[in-house]
Amino acid sequence: MDRIVDISTDNVHLAAHRGFLIVALEGEELGRIPLDDVAALIVHAHGVTWTTNLVVKLAERGAMMVLCSANHAPVAMTIPVDGHHAQNARFRAQWDTPKPFMKQAWKAIVTAKVRNQARSHTHKLDSQSD
Repeated sequence: MDRIVDISTDNVHLAAHRGFLIVALEGEELGRIPLDDVAALIVHAHGVTWTTNLVVKLAERGAMMVLCSANHAPVAMTIPVDGHHAQNARFRAQWDTPKPFMKQAWKAIVTAKVRNQARSHTHKLDSQSD
């Protein structure tokens, strides 16, 4: 399990069948990959559909699925719940984190993002004036 499958073809359908990830376009198979070889599935094409069975089969094998926005930046992911013990410990720690601390952490994250965006915007303006 070490392959990262990147779906960049629009309007394909992804499914699991007999231990394979099947990629099809308009009912015609484009390719297949053994599910046991897939470490991650990255979807950043438009109009891609998939079966829940595929996502379940990937999770059962410890693989994740990453969904990207139109600018190809990751926006969501599925990760196996019965993963590595460290992953479950992280989930538990996040769940048990006191609300005041979470609010402070979120405020720090948003503040840093706004500062970085402002810095990036200023840099772009400086570059355009050259």
